Amino acid sequence: MSKQIRKTIRFSEDEFAQIEAKLKEHNLSFSEFSRGAILKKKIKTKLTLDYIYQLQKIGNNLNQVAKGLNSQKSDIPNSEILRKLVDIEKLIEAQK
Repeated sequence: MSKQIRKTIRFSEDEFAQIEAKLKEHNLSFSEFSRGAILKKKIKTKLTLDYIYQLQKIGNNLNQVAKGLNSQKSDIPNSEILRKLVDIEKLIEAQK
């Protein structure tokens, strides 16, 4: 679909700083971000290598926790399992 209509919008410096932070956070262009926000579409974040790496770390931690919980002869103490769950929670919070 060709986009032929162009509109101008003005922002204060503070407003635009907030917008730039969101653009950087979601790795989107201003046009992609604004169209999604204005049309109330869900804004999709482009995956970055760092984001994928963080998800892999979370997955590895979850696998270790599951292994510890499912193992009949678990060598992993409950304190270690709890620590892994806390690590997972921290990683998830850092991604928000």
